[in-house]
Amino acid sequence: MKKGNLKAAAITIASAIVAALPRLANACATCGLSDGDHAAHAYKSSVLFMLASPYASFAAIGGITYFVYRRSIRRERNSTPTAVTKR
Repeated sequence: MKKGNLKAAAITIASAIVAALPRLANACATCGLSDGDHAAHAYKSSVLFMLASPYASFAAIGGITYFVYRRSIRRERNSTPTAVTKR
């Protein structure tokens, strides 16, 4: 065999093995579970919580920042200005 054909055959065999491994190992956490299993529901719920947590953190930080900013503006407006004298 030529060197190029041997390399192509090795890549093809390696690709086939890699493609077949997830089926052999049940790589997906929910693939081996039945439809009504509670573990599948818990896994899917935990994924949704992990996806939502960055958005919730960003919203909390943004809300706190906005609240502090509005409070400082309100305090600035309500404070009595001090008299400025020219010298």
